[in-house]
Amino acid sequence: MHLLTRIGFSGRSWTKSPLVLTIVLALVAPSAMGSEPAEPLRLVDRIVTQDQGAWVIDYRLRRIGQIGVVATPEEIAVKVAGWVSNSRAASHAVPRWSALTAASKPDLTAVSEVIPSSDESIRCRERLSVAVWTDNHPPAAIAHDFAADHASPRPVDGDALPPVHAPLSLAPGSIVHVRLRLDHQHILQGDYDPLLGARSVEITLGGATVRDLVSLDHEQYLAFPRFSWPDPPEERRDTHHAHSGPDSLHIEAHIPGRQFYRYPERPVRHGARMRLQFWYLIAEGTEGECRVRLAQIKDTPISYRMLSHGAVEDCLKTVGRWTKFDRVVQIENEATKITLEFKITGDAEIGEMWIDDVKFEPLGCAGPCGP
Repeated sequence: MHLLTRIGFSGRSWTKSPLVLTIVLALVAPSAMGSEPAEPLRLVDRIVTQDQGAWVIDYRLRRIGQIGVVATPEEIAVKVAGWVSNSRAASHAVPRWSALTAASKPDLTAVSEVIPSSDESIRCRERLSVAVWTDNHPPAAIAHDFAADHASPRPVDGDALPPVHAPLSLAPGSIVHVRLRLDHQHILQGDYDPLLGARSVEITLGGATVRDLVSLDHEQYLAFPRFSWPDPPEERRDTHHAHSGPDSLHIEAHIPGRQFYRYPERPVRHGARMRLQFWYLIAEGTEGECRVRLAQIKDTPISYRMLSHGAVEDCLKTVGRWTKFDRVVQIENEATKITLEFKITGDAEIGEMWIDDVKFEPLGCAGPCGP
């Protein structure tokens, strides 16, 4: 009542003034009228996982208060920023600034030029992809896994996030899921070395903003390609000769086109040490040479180059019994793929060879290898 007295009102007469009533209601509204809290969105939890050379950050946010809200596409935005580096890659030894803003469109994406360059082997970018959904309307591309109360849905397709199905209806107390994916886009290191560093995150939904600081300063595992060679075509397999069964790759010098076999190109981690192993059997009477050749390749969107220093070629000499081949291979720092080929050379076109149990695996990982 001190305020009312100072402006010249006393007793009950002040209640008859519309102007004074408006002032009083404005002063007491925050505490007496049950308005929305200062933080209408609250962070419930956050899960960070590494997916090869990418980071996936899953948020669960809760709508606080008594009033629901509908977030239109124009009211959904995510900002991520921070200094990033990775000592495994020489070009990333010095921290560089990455700032990304994804806003106001169904496919919430943004790209930051971390190292600008016209040379694709040097150029580095970071890509932010965002998916937002509620428990009542999860995107079809999200597979649910709620084994634990805090578990978050995970995408079926590794690096593809579904578009945001806005508008989002957030009822009081409802949970909204926000998934951020940060992809390191680099020809050599992108698939295997995530960009490291603390990131500031700002998520805006329907006018409410949540801020967070995420520490992404160490890798959860050493990433290697998720790849295994497929079995050779059925016509190239022999069920009568095998080291471990049920069949083996059959090389036949006397049949045109079957004197050799080349496995499909296989992605490799730059600079890794790998072990090539297989078992071979050379038939008695085989003429010419039985050989194995592993070639390393630097493949970019604009070039394809064989790396001569990374080639491995050996003559297989033991005849008449199954013999194990075991060789350590140093992958070149520029290599992105390898090819593996078996062949019988010579003009006589006489002989057969069988190959089984082919393995090409990382050697001597200092920490966890693979996801």
